[in-house]
Amino acid sequence: GGAGVTNLILGPMIGGLSDTQAYIWGRTDGPGTLYAWVGRNPDLSDLSQPTAQSLPLSAQNGFAGVVPINDLQPESEYYYTVTLDPTLQSPLVWPYPKFSTFPPKGATRSFSFVFGSCFLPKDQDSGGIFDHIQTMRFQRESQPEKALRFMLLIGDQIYADAYQYNQLDRVALSLDDYRKVYTYTWSRIPFRRLLQKIPAYMTLDDHEVDDDWTWVDMARTQASIPIWDRLIRWWHRRPEAERRLTPERVKNALHAYWEHQGMHARGYLSSLALDDGARYTLAPDDSGSLAYQFTVGRAAFFVLDTRTMRVKSRDGQRVMLGEGQWQSLIKWLDEVKDTYPVKFIVTSCAMLYQLRFDIPKDRWTGFEEERRRFIEALRERDCRGVYLLAGDLHSAHSMQVEIPGHAGPIPLWEFCSSPFEQKPTRSTGYPWMRKPLPGDQAVSQELHFTYPDLNFGVVEVNLDDPQHPKVRFEVYGADGSLVHAVDTP
Repeated sequence: GGAGVTNLILGPMIGGLSDTQAYIWGRTDGPGTLYAWVGRNPDLSDLSQPTAQSLPLSAQNGFAGVVPINDLQPESEYYYTVTLDPTLQSPLVWPYPKFSTFPPKGATRSFSFVFGSCFLPKDQDSGGIFDHIQTMRFQRESQPEKALRFMLLIGDQIYADAYQYNQLDRVALSLDDYRKVYTYTWSRIPFRRLLQKIPAYMTLDDHEVDDDWTWVDMARTQASIPIWDRLIRWWHRRPEAERRLTPERVKNALHAYWEHQGMHARGYLSSLALDDGARYTLAPDDSGSLAYQFTVGRAAFFVLDTRTMRVKSRDGQRVMLGEGQWQSLIKWLDEVKDTYPVKFIVTSCAMLYQLRFDIPKDRWTGFEEERRRFIEALRERDCRGVYLLAGDLHSAHSMQVEIPGHAGPIPLWEFCSSPFEQKPTRSTGYPWMRKPLPGDQAVSQELHFTYPDLNFGVVEVNLDDPQHPKVRFEVYGADGSLVHAVDTP
């Protein structure tokens, strides 16, 4: 566009979907307002004015904003577009994409969704796997139980630290740097095209900030990255600022995370506190987190924040979720235990599958007490129908364990899909690489498969018999073909 003309540079994207609401997200290259048009007719001829508009897009939020759409009908199909002026002369997407609202809370409906993690585009042609998801979305559209209703992107939606590929030629440091990495990564055509058409839920893993980063004190005033990252960057003569992680940089990263991923989610249980500049304060006494929950009919989802509260202190203390998030999770388990036959807990890093040589101890392996606490919470409540959805490993797997329970063993499943596009971890395929869970946590453990290559996961939830829900996990390879499938009994 010319001088003074504002353009949409990312989005539009559908977030925060429920049975009656949606958020439509977009980011522009300058000040303005997003207007969303949401109607029932494919050509939006049933609309004479915008359905809703965003708050003014300002530099403070990187010109990113959401348009809240309320009063939608459950299980209904809507077409939408966005404009930057209140007339429909210049829609920013054509033909108009569509989405379907969820069934009413508690309604028994079978449904399917797609998930995955770890997208590191290497060049202009990156993101081909998203075209395969798009094709599948199109093919399954007419089958209610198999239609891909939404997508979970569960970590490493950018690689802020991958200076060879992030278009900065350096590790992201400033808020502007982090925004630029999002701009580059999310403007890959297949990614952008898919996310205009499928509602998305997101959470962060480490690379939204830096590799394997963690706080090093309980008050969360100092952060750090692993010694080998510091050494490699020193060896490559990277400047000192790229070899240390300041709290200011964490704030920059999380502010950019909020602008691109956080603001279009809803259902936050206890949000991180913001200051007047809409930036996270990360105060020592703030027990909030980026965890949120949503429901689809009779399935309940809890999206963990495994990163912002994580502490590995110098005196040996280990915290992953933080006490505030634990309270939210326990309260959620109590609420959904009997009313939702299927419960998905999204954890950006694997909990059940552990590598024998996990030197960084960056997954739940490094937080043994908290994993024990989670398993204990399920055991105490005799909580069944729980499925963990994981990413991060650069390989996919399906695994089932049985927790010793009062009324017989409690099955717990873990499905992992990773990476969309990243270097695969071949070693996860060797049986001797896996370290079993301690016997008091799991009486039986079964690894169904690992798949060490580019992939995405599809989960089909069958509620034909709500007393005995069936869940199917499928893994598709880089060319879109099915490579593994497992059905829960």
